[in-house]
Amino acid sequence: MSSLLTVADVIADPTLDTTVIAGSRGLNRTVRWAQTSESADPWHWLGEEELLMTLGLNLPVVPAAQVEFIQRAHQAGIAGMTVGQDGLAPALSPEMLAEADKLAFPLLSTGPQTPFIVIARTVAAVTTNELNRGVLILSRLYQEAGSRSKAEKRRGVWLEKLCGVKVAVQDTATGCLVIGAMPATAIRRHSLPTLRATQLLLSVDAQIDSLVLVHLKQILTVDANTLLQEADNAITAADTSLRLALDGRLSEGEIQSGRWLRSDEPFRLVCAAESELGLIAMTLALLGLTPLAATWKQQAVAAVRERDLSVVEELSHNTGIHLGVSAAHYKFADLSGAFEEARSALQDATDQQPLSKFSGTQVSLLARSTSEAEQIITSVLGPLMADTASVRTYRESLFALLDHDLQWQNTAAALGIHRQTLVYRIRQAESLCSRSVRRVADLSELYLARQAWQNLKRE
Repeated sequence: MSSLLTVADVIADPTLDTTVIAGSRGLNRTVRWAQTSESADPWHWLGEEELLMTLGLNLPVVPAAQVEFIQRAHQAGIAGMTVGQDGLAPALSPEMLAEADKLAFPLLSTGPQTPFIVIARTVAAVTTNELNRGVLILSRLYQEAGSRSKAEKRRGVWLEKLCGVKVAVQDTATGCLVIGAMPATAIRRHSLPTLRATQLLLSVDAQIDSLVLVHLKQILTVDANTLLQEADNAITAADTSLRLALDGRLSEGEIQSGRWLRSDEPFRLVCAAESELGLIAMTLALLGLTPLAATWKQQAVAAVRERDLSVVEELSHNTGIHLGVSAAHYKFADLSGAFEEARSALQDATDQQPLSKFSGTQVSLLARSTSEAEQIITSVLGPLMADTASVRTYRESLFALLDHDLQWQNTAAALGIHRQTLVYRIRQAESLCSRSVRRVADLSELYLARQAWQNLKRE
């Protein structure tokens, strides 16, 4: 983006009659100003990216002192130094030239027919043009920022076209890109004062004026805050809805009203480690998809439409996180079965194949109809369906054990009872329904009965 002069540009201009003596590796240094000084310590008066022009009256004679002179100028950030060929400068020692080469500090020589004012005016003219261009870019930045849609702000392409550099904003906690795309080359990072911690990512070779960068960061902060706030609101609402749905407390009509899922298109449930919930939910939200994600039974789960499954596949490919994906389902009542499928598939995920799709028999047989659910409950639970206080306690304890994947201690803690009390209640429940949680066949039937009971909202 920048068109400021470099030291190489100065020596390339034949009208300036300036050549390089030493330090040629530093010819790409930017020159924002050119200043004459015969002070013995010009680094007190000149700063970064300024070219020192001298007749040599301030140069020491002793080689060691000349070396120190070059070192001090370099440390001050001075772009380089040109010495006039007027016969007033002392001889430049080999040690001085060697130090300039070592530090890549451009040491130049200007012919006697070129007044230093000519060099100064040349640099000033280019710098003024660059400043004017910077002001124009700032004006256009703010004009464009106010007229862009949310989708355009999210892509960030307009910034690339205007500033000539690729920019991206990354959410620090999840690693999700809020704006733009990840630069292909090595990047440098700038923190942004957003509501959530974010970083501005730029290619290390991106040339952008410091003033423009300051205003660019302000604009990106505002845009990122807007996008992140909308994403957070959607994630919170969707988290609550999915929890209610999995727990059987959200009606089929509510979740299939079109806002979350639709009965005329398939969905899949995705399962991952609990720690990955933020990444999954934020990815879906920032892409404008329904971020229907929540923590369930110590797993991160998300319901995604079949047509959006490619987003999940790309996420797993790019990040390497392990994901289990259920078979395709249409009915709201299949959520619990889809969860079991996704959790089963997750166990098959590997570092080589981080995304695993369920390939067994679908676990959605239990709620194809109300009558079928009633039949399952009656045939499996039998006397355990009674509504007396003691039987209700035994039944609820059995259901809690199933919900906690037969983890006795966790179930007892959740119910607020002693483990032995839980053991007693389960034995009573097993006796009533003539089934045992220690037999696989019985356990499968009990689980189906549990899900049917939940979907019929008997609790």
